[in-house]
Amino acid sequence: MNLAACLDALAEAIEAASGLGLDVSPAVAVRDTARDRLRFPGATYVLALAGGTGVGKSSLLNAIAGTTVSPAAARRPTTSEPVAWVPRGAREELAPLLDWLGVREVREHADPRAANVAILDLPDLDSIAPEHRARVDELLPRVDAVVWVADPEKYKDAVLHDEYMRMWMPRLARQLVVVNKADRLTADDGERIRRDLASSIGTARSRDVDVVLASAARGEAGIERVRAWIAGGADAKRIIAERVAAEAKAASRELAERAGVASGAAPLVPASRRTQATRDVIREALAVLDMNGLERQAVAATRLAARPRGAGPLGPLTAAAYRWSGRAQVKAEPAAYLRRWRERGALARATEPVRALVSESMAAAPPSLRARVAAAVDAAALNARFAAALDAAVATPLGPAPTSFAWPLIGLGQYLVTATLVFTGLWVAVIAFGQVPTAAAALPLLGPVPTPLLLLAAALAAGYVLARLLGAHALWLGRRWAGRMRRAITAELDGRLALAAFTPLDTLDSGRERLATAHAAARDC
Repeated sequence: MNLAACLDALAEAIEAASGLGLDVSPAVAVRDTARDRLRFPGATYVLALAGGTGVGKSSLLNAIAGTTVSPAAARRPTTSEPVAWVPRGAREELAPLLDWLGVREVREHADPRAANVAILDLPDLDSIAPEHRARVDELLPRVDAVVWVADPEKYKDAVLHDEYMRMWMPRLARQLVVVNKADRLTADDGERIRRDLASSIGTARSRDVDVVLASAARGEAGIERVRAWIAGGADAKRIIAERVAAEAKAASRELAERAGVASGAAPLVPASRRTQATRDVIREALAVLDMNGLERQAVAATRLAARPRGAGPLGPLTAAAYRWSGRAQVKAEPAAYLRRWRERGALARATEPVRALVSESMAAAPPSLRARVAAAVDAAALNARFAAALDAAVATPLGPAPTSFAWPLIGLGQYLVTATLVFTGLWVAVIAFGQVPTAAAALPLLGPVPTPLLLLAAALAAGYVLARLLGAHALWLGRRWAGRMRRAITAELDGRLALAAFTPLDTLDSGRERLATAHAAARDC
């Protein structure tokens, strides 16, 4: 047993449980009590006699001592304050410990069989005087071992079993159950009661706790068995350490049980379900961002970038006019379009897959954590986290609109077309105003057509083809750019929305895993 490791594990469990929002005050009290107890010398351990009214705790102590140590009475709570029976010569050494316990009534003895134990006769744990029971509750966390005392009438008492033994037996390494007044029972009845008590002790999750039948009034063999059990605790330091370790383990286990991790920390929401929910969230988020609209913006921005390079002499002018009119900011700015996503819809549908998934998993969450799980998918908070995730995703630089080496070539063609049109226009003007004869070409169905008109038509057709070619190429590049932007945004959303959706649950899972690890360390120390 490594006592330091047990206390370190308990401290880790407390810190982890506190991060989960659990009430850790009982565990903190255990830790602080353990530290206080270990400050005192370990040559003597403290054994408490605990039981209900009239079961004979004081009589049992008197029988063990062989003299009157604590006054006894059959029907009323006689012991209002604990009485300590301590080895003679150890009183001065035990004074700080007894003061910490709040014990003022002390009786000394010279019995060598109890040379390393201070026995406390506690008030009745079911006393009609509430302050008596309060003293028992105050002392039980501080003692090192307990003898539970019952009698044939009260051995099934609910207060003893449900409120004390069930709670304290897992926290005590050394304890004994004594059924006093066994002289009133037949051998068969005594054995039946012993078996019943042993069964009840089993439900209290304790092991190797003996049940002894005894008679304090007659000093029969059972008293010798109790004396022998007390004498068997020769190593006081080991008893104290085992008690502290048992308390630390029990406190760690209770925290782990409340967090639902006593048997391991499975995620509150399975990873496979998270993955599917994240996909659904991304799909709905992309719908709000409007990827089709993004593609239209990307194509328009690419065509706008193509005009000065591939539309000939009029390209820079038309591009400038498009920008000056403000249409470019509305129709050809993909980044700005994405940043305006709030104008196109809300995130209610995007948050729904996460809310539905967590609601389904709520029943499997431990009751103490359900409020925290519900808060993790609070509609307003989840919507705010998703909105922040979308803002961050669309703030990622998208880069400039793409360009192509083909555009200047197309632009050169447009300049040639423009020059041809100017030349042909002048030629036609000279012919029209100067009445200069010109050659003609005979065309099917049209007959003779002047050469300048043919050249003009050919230039117009070439300009149209080049314009269509420029537009088609810009459309292709714009769509490719939109596809890259979509993939980049989807990748950003994949990480950011998963964090926004499940970070609070991940925090809970991390705390639960930490608590489970601390509990395992406490269990194995």
